Amino acid sequence: MKYIIDTDPGIDDAIAIMLGLKNNLDVIGFTIATGNIPLDNAFKNIGVIEDFLNTNIKIYKGEITNEGCFEKGAKVHGKDGLGYAIFPNNNKRKFENISAEDFIIKASKKYKGNLTFVCLGPLTNLANAIRKDKDLPKRLKHVIVMGTSYVNAHEKPYLEFNVSVDPEGAKLVFTSPFKNIKAVTHEIGVKSFIEKDYIESLANSDELISRFLNLIAKKYMEFSYERYGTVGLGTPDPTTIASIIDESIVKFTPCNANVITEGPDKGICEITLTSKSNIYVSTDFDLEKFRKLFKDTFN
Repeated sequence: MKYIIDTDPGIDDAIAIMLGLKNNLDVIGFTIATGNIPLDNAFKNIGVIEDFLNTNIKIYKGEITNEGCFEKGAKVHGKDGLGYAIFPNNNKRKFENISAEDFIIKASKKYKGNLTFVCLGPLTNLANAIRKDKDLPKRLKHVIVMGTSYVNAHEKPYLEFNVSVDPEGAKLVFTSPFKNIKAVTHEIGVKSFIEKDYIESLANSDELISRFLNLIAKKYMEFSYERYGTVGLGTPDPTTIASIIDESIVKFTPCNANVITEGPDKGICEITLTSKSNIYVSTDFDLEKFRKLFKDTFN
């Protein structure tokens, strides 16, 4: 299986990408989404990650949308998106000449039925590709999204960042006739955290990539504690990648997904479980299996 990872690489996306590549996902390209950080910072961060991993996967520029989200992203991920770590801009790579949506379309034709699209940020690039090519959903094998929220029937859904940045794009993706779309919710990501003591222990690792993870994780652990009371590293995006590496880690249930695009609730995605659907939402996960995968990867 080939993979495209669509990303706005702040801290959690960076760790997710490292988890995937260290576990040999065959990633053929990164498409950059507008989300946590500006595109230029996102491009630089992909270059930093690739340097640490000694890879050279091509990078494609997405459309700039909703720049108002960058201020919120900086509070969570730091000025440049990798926490308190500031890296010089020594990236010798360049964006590829074709846009993110054109690359998605081209790759879907080349790898028809053997390509999975992994969306760790807002869904703008995939939505733009669908707008250009209505047959795209027939060619993608799977779509896996980090996004949406799923709450009990008596609770009101809340704004989840990735969907709320581009509700129209999210609605188009969720209403398109893909064979299946899996959504790992924000709640699952908050619950699947790695203990603070373990993350701090990686500072003494013999592995460079593990020390890098320790370096960038501090600010996100601070955010996780301030926002959710989590003593450790919250992992929404790494959990999404983990669900690909080991399908037994996250349980998915068929659902309907209604993204609200107008009015005071704009950006909310209403999830209701059903018996049959092409959309599946995460409803449970195996924390110990996830932690084992994570610790086997970064030690």
